[in-house]
Amino acid sequence: MAMNTEQQVSYSIEGIRERRLAKREELKLSKERMQDLTQQLFAPQQGKNKIDSLMQQVNMGIAAYDGLMTGIKILRRVRSFFGGKKKKR
Repeated sequence: MAMNTEQQVSYSIEGIRERRLAKREELKLSKERMQDLTQQLFAPQQGKNKIDSLMQQVNMGIAAYDGLMTGIKILRRVRSFFGGKKKKR
């Protein structure tokens, strides 16, 4: 018969505290890195002059309006599939 020869690892409160603080710092750095990457990916480009900035704002407004209208149309269509308007007899 083989004996179970696993070594037990002893944990101390100080060791646990140090690991917890190290992991917390690692998570903080990871969060900051993710925020920086997201900012770089999704931040609007800076306009070179006032007209470019104005056109960019107009374009973003039109895109927001178009997205809103598309969402409303999809919502109406989905509601109609699930009995949005019932016929009266």
